[in-house]
Amino acid sequence: MAKIAIGLSIVFSLLCMLLAAAPFTPAIGGSFLMLLFAGFIGYKGYIQCGLVLLLINTLAVIGSPGIDISNQEALLFVLVLFPVSFGGVLMGIRKLVASTGT
Repeated sequence: MAKIAIGLSIVFSLLCMLLAAAPFTPAIGGSFLMLLFAGFIGYKGYIQCGLVLLLINTLAVIGSPGIDISNQEALLFVLVLFPVSFGGVLMGIRKLVASTGT
Protein backbone atom coordinates (compact mmCIF):
# COMPACT_ATOMS: atom_id res chain seq x y z
CA MET A 1 0.00 0.00 0.00
CA ALA A 2 2.85 2.39 0.82
CA LYS A 3 4.49 1.77 -2.56
CA ILE A 4 1.27 2.61 -4.37
CA ALA A 5 0.88 5.86 -2.41
CA ILE A 6 4.48 6.84 -3.08
CA GLY A 7 4.13 6.01 -6.78
CA LEU A 8 0.98 8.09 -7.05
CA SER A 9 2.66 10.98 -5.25
CA ILE A 10 5.53 10.90 -7.75
CA VAL A 11 3.08 10.93 -10.66
CA PHE A 12 1.16 13.80 -9.02
CA SER A 13 4.44 15.68 -8.50
CA LEU A 14 5.39 15.27 -12.15
CA LEU A 15 1.97 16.58 -13.17
CA CYS A 16 2.35 19.54 -10.81
CA MET A 17 5.81 20.25 -12.21
CA LEU A 18 4.46 20.37 -15.76
CA LEU A 19 1.53 22.57 -14.78
CA ALA A 20 3.68 24.87 -12.62
CA ALA A 21 5.71 25.85 -15.67
CA ALA A 22 2.66 27.88 -16.61
CA PRO A 23 1.51 30.14 -13.80
CA PHE A 24 -1.10 27.66 -12.58
CA THR A 25 -1.45 28.39 -8.85
CA PRO A 26 -3.06 25.11 -7.71
CA ALA A 27 -0.12 23.19 -9.17
CA ILE A 28 2.29 25.23 -7.07
CA GLY A 29 0.17 24.48 -4.00
CA GLY A 30 0.32 20.79 -4.87
CA SER A 31 4.10 21.03 -5.13
CA PHE A 32 4.24 22.61 -1.68
CA LEU A 33 2.17 19.76 -0.25
CA MET A 34 4.37 17.20 -1.96
CA LEU A 35 7.46 18.87 -0.48
CA LEU A 36 6.02 18.29 2.98
CA PHE A 37 5.14 14.72 2.02
CA ALA A 38 8.71 14.20 0.77
CA GLY A 39 10.05 15.25 4.16
CA PHE A 40 7.63 12.93 5.91
CA ILE A 41 8.41 9.83 3.86
CA GLY A 42 12.11 10.61 4.03
CA TYR A 43 11.83 10.67 7.81
CA LYS A 44 9.97 7.35 7.72
CA GLY A 45 12.87 5.71 5.87
CA TYR A 46 11.92 5.91 2.19
CA ILE A 47 15.03 7.93 1.40
CA GLN A 48 15.23 7.44 -2.38
CA CYS A 49 11.59 8.28 -2.95
CA GLY A 50 11.88 11.29 -0.66
CA LEU A 51 14.88 12.57 -2.61
CA VAL A 52 13.10 12.09 -5.94
CA LEU A 53 10.09 14.01 -4.64
CA LEU A 54 12.36 16.75 -3.31
CA LEU A 55 14.04 17.10 -6.70
CA ILE A 56 10.82 17.21 -8.70
CA ASN A 57 9.00 19.62 -6.41
CA THR A 58 11.97 21.90 -5.84
CA LEU A 59 12.32 22.28 -9.60
CA ALA A 60 8.59 22.98 -9.84
CA VAL A 61 8.67 25.68 -7.17
CA ILE A 62 11.86 27.35 -8.40
CA GLY A 63 10.91 27.22 -12.08
CA SER A 64 7.39 28.48 -11.63
CA PRO A 65 6.70 32.01 -12.83
CA GLY A 66 3.65 32.10 -10.56
CA ILE A 67 5.69 32.47 -7.37
CA ASP A 68 6.68 36.01 -6.47
CA ILE A 69 9.48 35.89 -3.93
CA SER A 70 9.72 39.67 -3.84
CA ASN A 71 6.64 39.42 -1.62
CA GLN A 72 7.81 38.98 1.99
CA GLU A 73 5.09 36.52 2.95
CA ALA A 74 5.82 34.24 0.00
CA LEU A 75 9.55 34.37 0.68
CA LEU A 76 9.01 33.57 4.37
CA PHE A 77 6.75 30.65 3.46
CA VAL A 78 9.36 29.22 1.08
CA LEU A 79 12.15 29.76 3.63
CA VAL A 80 10.17 27.82 6.26
CA LEU A 81 8.95 25.08 3.93
CA PHE A 82 12.27 24.05 2.41
CA PRO A 83 14.16 23.40 5.69
CA VAL A 84 11.21 21.36 6.97
CA SER A 85 11.11 19.13 3.88
CA PHE A 86 14.87 18.78 3.45
CA GLY A 87 15.28 18.36 7.21
CA GLY A 88 12.85 15.45 7.23
CA VAL A 89 14.89 13.61 4.62
CA LEU A 90 18.15 14.39 6.41
CA MET A 91 16.75 13.14 9.72
CA GLY A 92 15.62 9.97 7.94
CA ILE A 93 19.14 9.45 6.60
CA ARG A 94 20.55 9.98 10.07
CA LYS A 95 18.07 7.48 11.53
CA LEU A 96 18.94 4.94 8.86
CA VAL A 97 22.67 5.30 9.41
CA ALA A 98 22.26 5.03 13.19
CA SER A 99 20.16 1.88 12.89
CA THR A 100 22.67 0.12 10.64
CA GLY A 101 25.54 0.93 12.99
CA THR A 102 27.81 2.27 10.26
